[in-house]
Amino acid sequence: MQLLGFVVAVLAASSLAASNDIDDIQRKLDSDLQWGTYRPNLYFGTRPRLPSSLLSGLIWFGLDNQRNWQNTRHSCELGDNLLEYGYSRHNGRDFGEQLMVDQDQGVEIKSEFIKVPGERGGSWAVRFSGRTLEENVQGVSLAYYFGLEGNGTMALDVSKRMAKITGETPDLGPFRIRIVPAKHNQSPPLHPALQKTKGIPEAVKIAGIAMDVPKKNVWRARDLFQEKLIKHAQQQANAILKNTDGKGPLTGSVLFQLENEGEDNSNSNLFFAQMMVHGEFAFDVIYECEDTSAAIKSGDIGALASNRRKEFDIQFDAVFGLGEKGFDEEEVEIAQKALSSLIGGIGYFYGSSLVSDEPKPEYGDIDETSEPRLSNPYSLFAGTPSRPFFPRGFLWDEGFQLLLLSRWDADLSMDVLRSWYHTMDKNGWMAREQILGEEARSKVPKEFQIQYPNFANPPTLLFAVQALVDRLEAVSTAGMVDQLAQVYSTQGRHNSATEQTLTREYMQDLLQYSSRQLEFFMRTQAGEPLPGSLEHGYRWRGRTMDHTLTSGIDDYPRARPPSTRELHVDLFSWVTYMLSVDTELAAFARNGLELNQTREQQLELHLRLLDELHWNSERNMYCDVTVQPRDGYDELEDEGESEESVFVCHKGYVSLFPMLLGLVPPESPKLGHILDMIEDPDELWSEFGIRSLSTQDEFYGKGEDYWRGPIWININYLVLSSLHKHYMSDGPHQEQANRIYSKLRQNLVRNILDQFRQTRFFWEQYNPHDGHGQGTHPFTGWTSLVVLIMAEKY
Repeated sequence: MQLLGFVVAVLAASSLAASNDIDDIQRKLDSDLQWGTYRPNLYFGTRPRLPSSLLSGLIWFGLDNQRNWQNTRHSCELGDNLLEYGYSRHNGRDFGEQLMVDQDQGVEIKSEFIKVPGERGGSWAVRFSGRTLEENVQGVSLAYYFGLEGNGTMALDVSKRMAKITGETPDLGPFRIRIVPAKHNQSPPLHPALQKTKGIPEAVKIAGIAMDVPKKNVWRARDLFQEKLIKHAQQQANAILKNTDGKGPLTGSVLFQLENEGEDNSNSNLFFAQMMVHGEFAFDVIYECEDTSAAIKSGDIGALASNRRKEFDIQFDAVFGLGEKGFDEEEVEIAQKALSSLIGGIGYFYGSSLVSDEPKPEYGDIDETSEPRLSNPYSLFAGTPSRPFFPRGFLWDEGFQLLLLSRWDADLSMDVLRSWYHTMDKNGWMAREQILGEEARSKVPKEFQIQYPNFANPPTLLFAVQALVDRLEAVSTAGMVDQLAQVYSTQGRHNSATEQTLTREYMQDLLQYSSRQLEFFMRTQAGEPLPGSLEHGYRWRGRTMDHTLTSGIDDYPRARPPSTRELHVDLFSWVTYMLSVDTELAAFARNGLELNQTREQQLELHLRLLDELHWNSERNMYCDVTVQPRDGYDELEDEGESEESVFVCHKGYVSLFPMLLGLVPPESPKLGHILDMIEDPDELWSEFGIRSLSTQDEFYGKGEDYWRGPIWININYLVLSSLHKHYMSDGPHQEQANRIYSKLRQNLVRNILDQFRQTRFFWEQYNPHDGHGQGTHPFTGWTSLVVLIMAEKY
């Protein structure tokens, strides 16, 4: 079932009618994945993979400081300074657990999420348990909410023991929700001076609040809750001061305890259940669909979570085998957290994107483009690089993220891949940053929100496609579906009855997407021929003096000033890599023979031009190229071109791309020069990983210093992967390649694990001088590739 679901997920856009069996498989996959922790921007939140549907989320704040309500926890924020959060186990299907330690608000919270299969996505539950920290005197306010963004009805009923919500929507059908505080929960202690004061509300286990808000504002649940809190607190404060002759005291547990509101709340679409606790606490949130076979009892949650936890550990060991690699129990747990936090960062996004219908003007040109427009709303199911700082889909990041995800769950990863490809327009363009809806735009500065149709981004989704092709070529010559089962189904389950349809159409669809994207790159990113040459390379659009954001390696030094005549070696390498993948896909696909022959010819030409245009034989490195006026040229006396091409050489990640993408032959002398550059501590080598820029470069560590020295795990992974696949067993450089591989792998693993032990987080990048984590955190996008590095799976 896993294999078939994976293949069918990519077939959704196929023009051929699918069989009834395939339709059934697709429906089963959609149902299995319908509900999840798909609001990764929140510390905890759920939603279905449906537009304008039912959202839920956790809110909390400490009561010791009356100003804590202003810092109510809801969305992941760097400024919240949590000591720890992130999933320790998450299987992407029906289980996820995490620990959140909030020292500033004085509380520690554990969440355990489970799902039970059933109709319309089944049922799910989450158990929250924890304690207030020792320094916390008055306790903490906890709230859980459900909000309806679309059509449907809900009603709230609160008793002393629980809050109940009944509702129905067109997509979910009838549902019922219970929010049940544990019997052992203790209310915050009442200050002695207030124990005999009139008007102090009686402590309750749970209180319910109903609101009717505009559907477009449901995502602002935290803000709306805060507005209710401060209004109530002001009223309560006035009453206390009046009844105590102005003496008070005004304690948080009294000010912020809300009261049940409204018997008739059937017209409301946003419900909160608040619990005020001190000491150890727990509460369950249970969502049940109308399918009685998927019913969940509070007593079942612990047992279900325990079983899923054991299953996760067994599967993790079977897939990655880190114990066999010599890693101890603590190191395996850290790797589990890396994988789980990557999976916990997957989200479902729906909304409009801000796009321009006109290309972005070149550097130095006047920007006279018309106002951007909001696209038609669409959905995206994608990973997120960083829950607090980058809680949305990034094209450049996703391909790296899929490398790990595909090893763990092929169905899930290919559903992500399908979702991304469905955002591609007829011209082969995909927005490099998916900022869908008001909630997403609220986290992005306005100047970065607009997506331009001439902006490309590294086509890393092809890593997932290439992984499939590589594994197919590595297995036996059994039937194609048997091969696919060996490659992608850990259980080896498949159905040969649909072999022909699945295999042919799957490859055909991938080829169509790949070819369309390739043609977009070759058409829109083409550069101008250099002086004296008829051949052209490629140039990233979107250049500024200090940034090429479209390249993914933002502030890496390029030609100064920017020119429409420059050519970029990393982009040329990407296009050549795209040709190689397209060539292999065409060989597998139906009616792909003619295209295969065309792509082979183009690939051969590009491999030749890569060296002719970008190899600098004086510096022994690959370089960008630009054009400048010839010195001393006199147009009246001199013949020939008035301009000449010059290399723009900055040793670092850009100069490694031909090797990173396996375009340099193992026997090539050029490879030896590249390996020397990597291994030289005065250039790129450090004890913590490969630097992004040489220490000898004039821009090393200067300016923003984002890709001008710091160590990035995605590129280091590509170094290891390329060495392992292409250069450790063939050619005259085997010994050096093996030496670099072994030492680099050891350095990366040691430092990433050490930094996690010290900080409890994975980081965006690592300092090249002392290895400390820097940039945003937690960053569990491509930094989670440390799991594959540990397992040596490339």
